[in-house]
Amino acid sequence: MKFLMFFFFIVVSGMIYSQEWRDSLETARTLYKKKDYGKALKYYESAQKKAPEGVDLSDEIGQSAYKARQFELSEKIYQQNTSNKRSEKQKSENYHNLGNSKMQKEDYQGAIDAYKSALKNNPDDEETRYNLSQAIRRLKAKKEKEEKNNQDQNQDQQNQNNKNQNSKDQNQGKGNKNKGNQNPKDGNQNQSQNGQNGKGNKDPKTGKGTNKNNNDPNGTPNDKMNNGSKIPNKSVERMLDQLMKAEASTKRRIGGNKGDAGTNKSGKDW
Repeated sequence: MKFLMFFFFIVVSGMIYSQEWRDSLETARTLYKKKDYGKALKYYESAQKKAPEGVDLSDEIGQSAYKARQFELSEKIYQQNTSNKRSEKQKSENYHNLGNSKMQKEDYQGAIDAYKSALKNNPDDEETRYNLSQAIRRLKAKKEKEEKNNQDQNQDQQNQNNKNQNSKDQNQGKGNKNKGNQNPKDGNQNQSQNGQNGKGNKDPKTGKGTNKNNNDPNGTPNDKMNNGSKIPNKSVERMLDQLMKAEASTKRRIGGNKGDAGTNKSGKDW
């Protein structure tokens, strides 16, 4: 009796469980027809978990994921299914769907490879051939855009480098110019130091060397000889005294000779 009850429980449970996955599958398909792809995907996944062994809903799950724009999931499913397909038609359709998922992710090179694999299994598939041409065109446009962006970035970098170099050159030019300018304070200080050291500075008018010690304490210039040497005051007095004595002696000699010689033709007396 207990065995019969256990067997009956197993059968009833299996029927209920089987009915659940069928209900989930039916609901998923209904939602897919209504284009509610997100909810349909959830019911498909639930139905797959509850489905008996050997029931494969991967194609419908992959299509629902693609329609729900979950391209990572759809690509993963189609990638896994490539080894499960037996006929060339099934392989072609699976590669075609894989190519579409890669196209949506802008993996154009991957899409090209998938479409080529699809055409190997079905060379007459015009839809796949068209998709392949679109993938090639988009890949070319993407590369051209990347190259242009790289060129623009390089040009911007070059312009920035030139700008920095110009700014550096200008700063260096200013630095050299400042080095050539004499600081007024430094110049005055040098003149003061030169004066204190007794070094001759050029006169601004004549350009000749002048000496601050040329003037005597009374502020009058000292006497100079032709050779530039000074004459002492006592020597000057002696020279004047000698000249006066010589002049007096000459007058006396002339006065003594007037009576004998008479006057000169010139009428001038000496």
